[in-house]
Amino acid sequence: MTQELPIEGPAETELHRLIEILKKNEVIVRYQKAEENIKENRALEQLVEAIKSKQKEAAAFEYYAKPAAAEKTVAELAELNKQLKDSVAVQQYREALWDANELLENVIGIIQRGVDAAIEKEEP
Repeated sequence: MTQELPIEGPAETELHRLIEILKKNEVIVRYQKAEENIKENRALEQLVEAIKSKQKEAAAFEYYAKPAAAEKTVAELAELNKQLKDSVAVQQYREALWDANELLENVIGIIQRGVDAAIEKEEP
């Protein structure tokens, strides 16, 4: 998270502090490890490449009006997608992503309620 933020002053300092706290949170760390495992998993990479290839094949068979070949390729594609979905690494990644997203949504909700309360106090 090194992008420029359009915030200055104390809010920027607090935002950077929050980012550092979140980077160390066990949910975020687990997500980052799961993401790294996915990126480094050669078997999954090969499976994804096979899926992309089958998708192109299916599209070509559809284009050239070869329904039997297209149907067979779609069935093979469904099996490859099932293998990907059932992969332990993918399941762990999805769970970690879900948890990280939930954490961030909760943090955003807390911040939003704080901002709303501050705005209400300032209104006459």
